[in-house]
Amino acid sequence: MDMAQPDSDEIRPTDADMHWTGWALDALRELVQSDLRTKRMIERQQDRTPAGPDTPDFGLTQSRLSRSVRLSLAMTERIRTDYLMRREKRKASGEQERRRQRREQAAEAVVQAVTKPDDADDVERVRKLVRERLVEDEILDVQIDTLSPEEFLKAVCRKIGRPPHPIRQPQGMDDVAETEAEPTEADDREPAEGWPHPPDESGVGRPMPKPAEPDSS
Repeated sequence: MDMAQPDSDEIRPTDADMHWTGWALDALRELVQSDLRTKRMIERQQDRTPAGPDTPDFGLTQSRLSRSVRLSLAMTERIRTDYLMRREKRKASGEQERRRQRREQAAEAVVQAVTKPDDADDVERVRKLVRERLVEDEILDVQIDTLSPEEFLKAVCRKIGRPPHPIRQPQGMDDVAETEAEPTEADDREPAEGWPHPPDESGVGRPMPKPAEPDSS
């Protein structure tokens, strides 16, 4: 029932699905072990309990526990099989490699945003923490596909409790502020459809036209 564990203790952001599968298999293993312990306790209790009209139905209890164990074992095999099928499908489509690259890029972006390059210990500590979060957190695993890179970076920073340094944020985080501070060639472009056009500067300095006279007729 155990999932194969890597030789190294280092956690890589490679497969959140494997992390969940391992957790599910561990939970089922604990459930089976608990049922088996309960069955042994009931057997001992049955041996010590004299037969009589008020004697608990030990046979029914044992039967239900046995059924629980069989269902848990069947679910274990189903989870393992489904995981292997999903893994092969992801490999064939290239999705697994793309997600691995996105997680690695996200981890490095967070490291650059919240640490100082000359603090090697903090850099490695944050990198390991982010990798763990990207593997273990199901919400982040979904958000990596639904949020923009900037929004996802902020979401990860909130999860690890390290706010991004505004100066060290990746390109794109402060584009709006830089655009407002420094005019660029984009200022000469036509406004997007639906936005008001700026006044024509060619009329600056000209007298305002007189309002039309009311019609006395």
